[in-house]
Amino acid sequence: MSADRSPWPVLLAATLVAVVVWGLYHGARVLSPGVTIGLYGVANIVLFLDLFDLIVRSFVRRAQAAPPDSNGAAPSVELNVAPSTPFQRRLHLRPWAMVVSVHNAEPDLPRFLQAYRRYRSRLWVIDDASTDGTVARLRQAGVRVVEQEYNLKKPAAIRELLTRLPEEIETVMVLDPDVTIISDNLEEILFEHQLSGMAGLAPRVRVRQDGFLALLQSFEYELCGGIGRKGLADVCTNPGASIYRRRDLAEALDRHTLSVYAEDLEISLILLAQGQGIYYDDRLVLETEGKRELAGWFSQRVGWFFGLLRVYVARRHEIARIGRRRVLTAYQYLVYSGVLTLLLHPLRMASLGLLGLSALGGLGLFVDLPMLGSNRLMDPIYFETAYVQYLLFSFLALWIGVPKGERGALIPVVPVYFFYSLLLVLPATFGYVNWITLRLAGRRLYSDHFQDDAGARRAASPNVAPGVAV
Repeated sequence: MSADRSPWPVLLAATLVAVVVWGLYHGARVLSPGVTIGLYGVANIVLFLDLFDLIVRSFVRRAQAAPPDSNGAAPSVELNVAPSTPFQRRLHLRPWAMVVSVHNAEPDLPRFLQAYRRYRSRLWVIDDASTDGTVARLRQAGVRVVEQEYNLKKPAAIRELLTRLPEEIETVMVLDPDVTIISDNLEEILFEHQLSGMAGLAPRVRVRQDGFLALLQSFEYELCGGIGRKGLADVCTNPGASIYRRRDLAEALDRHTLSVYAEDLEISLILLAQGQGIYYDDRLVLETEGKRELAGWFSQRVGWFFGLLRVYVARRHEIARIGRRRVLTAYQYLVYSGVLTLLLHPLRMASLGLLGLSALGGLGLFVDLPMLGSNRLMDPIYFETAYVQYLLFSFLALWIGVPKGERGALIPVVPVYFFYSLLLVLPATFGYVNWITLRLAGRRLYSDHFQDDAGARRAASPNVAPGVAV
C-alpha cells in the first residue's frame, strides 16, 4: 500500500457513495420508481462493478502488501527475505538469463540493442523464422541467437529457447522486443525472487506516454497493475514480460496449448493450479509501446478478450482448482473473471446502449430538439449521473493505483476515462463473439492481427492438445 496517508481518497470515496445515493433518490422521485431505478443500475453497471472491485483489492493491498519504500513501491505480499547488500547479491545471485522471441524485428533492433546493451551477456534471443535481416543484425551486434525454421509464435518459441539455455540457469526473465527496463534494481529484485521460493514475479509495466491514446492506455495499465495485480497478494497473473523460475516455466509451457492468445494468462493459471505463488512487485518497472492508432488498439483488445474467453474455457478445471485455494482466489478467478467480466458482459453492452440513448437525449435538449428526449430511455439523467460518478471514481482510482509523482501526467485523461472504459465494451464483445462464431461456424466476425483465421480457429478448438503449437 502506498505510503501516502492523505485523507483525499477517503473523501473521494465518501463523495462517490453520496452521489450514487443521490442518483438513486433522484431517479426514484422524478420518474417511475420501478423502471427508472433498474435503468439507473444498468446505466451505471460499469461503475458499480469497478467500484466493488476497487474496494476488494484495496482491502487486500492494505492487509497483505509488504511495507512500501520511499517511492510507495513494494511487493504485493511479504517475502520474508532479509535485506541484502550489493556484494551479497553479486556473490549469491544464482545464474539467470533474459529470453526474447523476435520475428522480422530489423527496424526495431537499434532501439532494442541500445536498451539491452548493459545486459548483453544475459541476453538470449530466438528468431522465430524471420524473413528480413534480423538474425544477421543481431549476430553482428554480438547477441546470441537461436534460429527457428518455422514461425511458431512466442509461447512455442520461448519453450524451444529454454531447451537451449545452459543447465545452470535457474531464473529467466521473459521479455518482448518493445519492452525497456526502467529500474536500476533488477539484480536486487531477482535475488529476492530466488529466495522467495515463488514461481513467478509480475513487474509493473507502464506505457510510454507519447500521445493521448497512449496516456489512456497508460492509465489503464496503471490500474491493472497498481490495483488489479497488487490486490492479489501471491496469486496474481503474469503480464507478457515477467520473471519465472526456469523449471516452472518449462513445465508450464509443456502443458500449455502454445496459443499466442492470452499465453501469459494461461501460464499463470497452470502455475497457480499447481499451488505455486506469483506476486506483483512494482519496484521493478518496465516500459512498453502503446498502440498509437485506434485500429491497432481495437485489434489488440479484440485478441485479448478472445484470449480471455479461450483460456477460461480451456483451463476451466484448473480455474476451479485455483478457486478452491482460498477466498482471494475464488474472488479473482471465479467471481471477478467468471461472473463480473464474462457472465455480466451483456449488462455492459446494455449499459453502453442506454448511455448512448441518454446522451442523445441530452443533445436533443441542448440543440432544442425535444423529440430526441421524449423516450424514457433517452432521459439525460442516466448519462449525467453515470459520467459524474465515474469521474469521481477515476480520481479515486488515480490516487490509489498510480504512484504519487506520476499522477500529474495522467490527470488530463481522467475526465475522459469514462468514455474509454465504455469503449472497451466494443472490442470485448467482438472478442467473445469471435470465439463463439469460430466454435460454431469456423469463422471470425472480426480478424485481429495476432493470427490468421486458421490459427485462431485452432486456438478456439476444444481439442487443442497441450504442447502442440497452434
